[in-house]
Amino acid sequence: MVEIPDDIRKMLKDQKFIAVGSVDPNGVANISPRTAFYFTEDTIYWLDFFKHKSQGNFQIIPWVSVSVFDREALTGFQMKGKVSTISDEAKKKRITDIITRSITGKTSSKIFERMSQNKEPDVIMFHPKVIYSLDPKEDSGKPLVHDKDGETVALFGRLNGSVKQRI
Repeated sequence: MVEIPDDIRKMLKDQKFIAVGSVDPNGVANISPRTAFYFTEDTIYWLDFFKHKSQGNFQIIPWVSVSVFDREALTGFQMKGKVSTISDEAKKKRITDIITRSITGKTSSKIFERMSQNKEPDVIMFHPKVIYSLDPKEDSGKPLVHDKDGETVALFGRLNGSVKQRI
């Protein structure tokens, strides 16, 4: 796991939009926009109400890409890492309330009461392992930051030794 750099956290806060890319077992890509999310220093959480394509992919292949970008400045970042569904009910409720309050100013229970099926979303948790720039002026093929755990190195090969390595 790596810490999400300050400039990316600022962009997440300012842009209020991420795109999540996943792949199904047949290698077919899926992209999903998300506007209901919350982030910390090393994790991004989002709500998943629909539980079909993306979530099915997450359960089989937990590696995803999450991007955030500023289309006016033509800059952005891509983070590759793993997702999981939060199963701890207290943590799930806390994260769900943080996200719904930030969007609506109301608690999640008030929002879900108004939904036709009164269903609660799953909370997806993403931990970045490798971060790249999407700035067309930079070499976007070289990671800005990466985890040096065995799984990340095995998947992404020997990563450029000049980048910041984090444990």
